[in-house]
Amino acid sequence: MKMKSNLKKLAVSSIFIALSTILSELIPSISLPFGGSITVLSMVPVCLIGIMFGVKWGICSGLVYGVIQMFFGFGNFAYATGFIAVLTIALFDYVVAYGVLGLSGVFMKVVKNRAVAALLGVILCCFLRFVCHFITGVTVWREIVSTWGAIWYSITYNASYMLPEIITTPLGVFLLIKTKALNSLISKA
Repeated sequence: MKMKSNLKKLAVSSIFIALSTILSELIPSISLPFGGSITVLSMVPVCLIGIMFGVKWGICSGLVYGVIQMFFGFGNFAYATGFIAVLTIALFDYVVAYGVLGLSGVFMKVVKNRAVAALLGVILCCFLRFVCHFITGVTVWREIVSTWGAIWYSITYNASYMLPEIITTPLGVFLLIKTKALNSLISKA
């Protein structure tokens, strides 16, 4: 029975990762010159995995999605000036940044109201993703400008695309959680 359950989780997670990829890469979005873009709710499906199947399954799915995003964003490595910058971009702009989306389910067993628990988890994920991109920005741009300049540049640049994502993603998840169909899917998961 457990194998059947894991197979279902794998199938649903694969579909949701594919949906996130489609929303991120194939639906027109606003792309910035040094990476990052404002998408149409592309993080929502990956966040739903963490909400439906738990943090561990969510983080694994987020890591897979991060690797896929890294392949699509391979050109972002061009502005890296050294090995540390390349490593930081790979880890913090992709693997960790998208892996944290799996934490979306962290409050599901703590907060009784599912919609509120999901909302809090997704807000946390979005903020942590912003922190990951901030770390990359400071690491990469510190080699070119002063440390304070790199800090301010990283905050403003990453906020320019992450702030809309931080607003729309939790709202999208909250509205979807309120639908009867998704709520019953979460109950069965």
